[in-house]
Amino acid sequence: MQAEGAIIELCHVTRDLDAALRHWTRDLGVGPFFVFDAPVLPGQLYYSAPTAVSMRVGFGFSGGLLIELLEQTNDGASPFRDFLAERGEGLHHVMPRCDFDVGHARLSAAGHQIAFSGTMPSGERFCLFDTRAANGAYTELMELSPAMLGSLALMHQAHVKWDGMTDPVRGMDRLAEMSL
Repeated sequence: MQAEGAIIELCHVTRDLDAALRHWTRDLGVGPFFVFDAPVLPGQLYYSAPTAVSMRVGFGFSGGLLIELLEQTNDGASPFRDFLAERGEGLHHVMPRCDFDVGHARLSAAGHQIAFSGTMPSGERFCLFDTRAANGAYTELMELSPAMLGSLALMHQAHVKWDGMTDPVRGMDRLAEMSL
């Protein structure tokens, strides 16, 4: 994993996750990807207003960088839907490795507004700051709990051991079969 302060994730939004997975695995050699359906999480906010967003998400590593591929699966108000309508598919957000509260204070002090926020089922807070005016993309902050870091370590281990061809797309349940 990257050091504190490093960008640890790039997220691309797509209208067709399966096509994106084929491109990233076959053409770019990223993976394997671990894919899951993310239901609407309680407490989601879109620019401070309640929203309900579901999505399919895939996570895979390229070296030490986590690549997230995201397809929104409903019509809930979100920065993902906005981005696709305004720009089409592409780089949506970056995520630095930092303490959630420190990053939140820094981005807030710089005048950036929270576009999307919520809490993971396991309790970790997340938010997307609208930093498009500064870098053309959003910036995600995520509380990186020990459980989350463990899952990322298992995904990275799968990447290191991957032959680049076999089983390029896997269900998230496959992480439970792995051990560090």
